[in-house]
Amino acid sequence: MRKSVRALSDAGVERFRAYLAELRSGVTRAPPLQLLDDAGATRELPVETVVELRRFESRLALGVYLHERLAGMDAEDLDADAGLWAWLSLFFFDEVCPVRADGRRRPGQDYRHVPSFEYPTAHRHLLYGPYQVYRRHGVTAALLLSGPPHSESGVYHEIAGRRELIANRGVLDAATLLYYDAARRAPRPGAQGPTSSPGTVRRFVRVLQQLDMTYDIYGLSGRQLLELLPPEFDVWRPQPELALGTGEREARALESGAPPW
Repeated sequence: MRKSVRALSDAGVERFRAYLAELRSGVTRAPPLQLLDDAGATRELPVETVVELRRFESRLALGVYLHERLAGMDAEDLDADAGLWAWLSLFFFDEVCPVRADGRRRPGQDYRHVPSFEYPTAHRHLLYGPYQVYRRHGVTAALLLSGPPHSESGVYHEIAGRRELIANRGVLDAATLLYYDAARRAPRPGAQGPTSSPGTVRRFVRVLQQLDMTYDIYGLSGRQLLELLPPEFDVWRPQPELALGTGEREARALESGAPPW
């Protein structure tokens, strides 16, 4: 199915929210896809953009697709139009809220489908989040955007949920060197363990916050950050044969026509 992208109006958003509430109460019914073309529930956009239904193997693949499809739209509009992202969420609802084995959907909180654009939940929207991270960091965001479209990893929460970290390319590069398993296209086993476990992502974030009191970590590269980390991170440090950065490998894969996801 292909459609020209529209935006849900305020009335359309409320009807979408009502459907999400029904799902949370245990009601099982199909998504109200008729809203997508309902003149009373949607509004046109200034730029025509077409999207098509497809399956995405990862949040990275989703971010790449949305970035390509929405390239002709104004970035400021994309960062403020909740109705647009709500429309896209409804269009891709089977991707962001699939039917589970028990026959039900688990939508979670509304902000996963209707963005707030407010800290600390803006990154939680299941489409706007990966789109924004990919727009900022490109394929270097592979670590954060691993996993299926409907599921956010612990790594994503720890870094994307902190504005001072997600804006820092060096932090993302360091995290990728430590925790990304390129063969599995996923975080390395154990990386998302509790704060009490040495060297995990949660410890990485806490140590960065401590280092920020002494160093200008926002002016450091990923490898410079690695040099500041205490010994508990030694087991996670990349081996010499893995010296090529993940972002470079992913970019080369894209250039060769073999997408990294």
